Amino acid sequence: MKGVLLVNPFGSGQDGFSNPPLGLLYLAGTLLKHGFEVKIVDGYLEGRDAVQRAILDFKPGLVGITCLTPGRKKALEAAQIVKAFDRSIPVVLGGAHPTIMHGQIMEHYPFVDYIVIGEGEETFLEIAQGKDPAHINGLVYQDNGKAVKTAARKYVENLDDVPFPAWHLVDLKKYPARGEGVVRGIDLSRETRVSVIFSRGCKGHCEFCSTWWIWKTWRHRSPGNMVDEIELLYRDFGIRHFCFADDTMTVNRQATIALCDQIIARRLNIAFHVTTRTDCVDEAVLQKLKEAGCYNIAFGIETGSPLLLERMGKENSVAVSERAIRLCKQVGLKATALIIIGNVGETEETVSDTINFLKRTQPDEIGCIGGLWILPGTKLHQQCKRQWIIDDDFWLTDEPYMIYAAEHSLEALAQMRRRVLNYQPVYKKIVPRIKELLK
Repeated sequence: MKGVLLVNPFGSGQDGFSNPPLGLLYLAGTLLKHGFEVKIVDGYLEGRDAVQRAILDFKPGLVGITCLTPGRKKALEAAQIVKAFDRSIPVVLGGAHPTIMHGQIMEHYPFVDYIVIGEGEETFLEIAQGKDPAHINGLVYQDNGKAVKTAARKYVENLDDVPFPAWHLVDLKKYPARGEGVVRGIDLSRETRVSVIFSRGCKGHCEFCSTWWIWKTWRHRSPGNMVDEIELLYRDFGIRHFCFADDTMTVNRQATIALCDQIIARRLNIAFHVTTRTDCVDEAVLQKLKEAGCYNIAFGIETGSPLLLERMGKENSVAVSERAIRLCKQVGLKATALIIIGNVGETEETVSDTINFLKRTQPDEIGCIGGLWILPGTKLHQQCKRQWIIDDDFWLTDEPYMIYAAEHSLEALAQMRRRVLNYQPVYKKIVPRIKELLK
């Protein structure tokens, strides 16, 4: 069979930054292990024309495209580009959006031949091997204009069995740095930050998030396997700045400590960022993370209102979050509070609860989303459909997502967000501005 082309759609960066396409790199690792020739095109770095050039030069026999909800139209445009050059090339979509909205995509975009549901390495491999699609679990495919969905695929039980991402297929040094300050002699504003994952899934069931629906359960790699990959990136590619892209990296306390112990034992001078829940850390875990090179932990706080925490199914408490940020300060770790403004039931009083929480805890950074996103596959999406706030036709539009505005106007939500961001003491607002002016 001809080679496999994997495409990260153009315009798929986040907040002005782009990261190496981790999901595609995992697919490539599995394909290479089984003898396929693979090329990756990162449209965000290389532009729209890169897809056309790759089809002409590489002449693939199969194309796989990442498709997330905000960038779904770019993914579909990439699929059309493929078909415009050669309609015989099968096009496969994978990612959170087609996993959930596969019926709509197959109905309205007949140029998509296959959709991988959920975890993609084994399913995509079987497509590439030419297996009868009717016998490939975890797949939706076109059959004479009709979408056929096969049986669900079991999740990979042992993540150590999944080959490492094919890091050599992208030029890691082309990806921009993200961060500021110097950690362990590593200038975060200059060093490329590479995302890795220790686990898949999340222990939570938040109503605004689809992770629980897609992954069902939380699984992690062995600490040794994870550090083997970090060491590979460190030794062979010169990468010293990492981001653990897990939804909740520290669910397993012993595994987290063991991972840090291995980083320390192997003398890997790295700096890394972690995202997790406040009920998944304690002082010993935070201290060990600090010793291994962690400089910042982003916590999904969401709100300072106990009432809203309960409504959103956070399964956590304000007191636990206060303790986690306090412990970060004790061990010398920066803490970022990730906040959502405009939750279901949000009022001026609950915004005040959030501001008071931030005043009490004084996190080093605030990640404040300007609204609650309604995304497919979430309990929030289901609720909004029942209330006729949104219908599935929305996902056929060019809008990347919908903000929940059933209770407040977008202008009112923006004002609430400004209240939260403006709470900070004067010095926290002035110092970053001075640094910016001095650049």
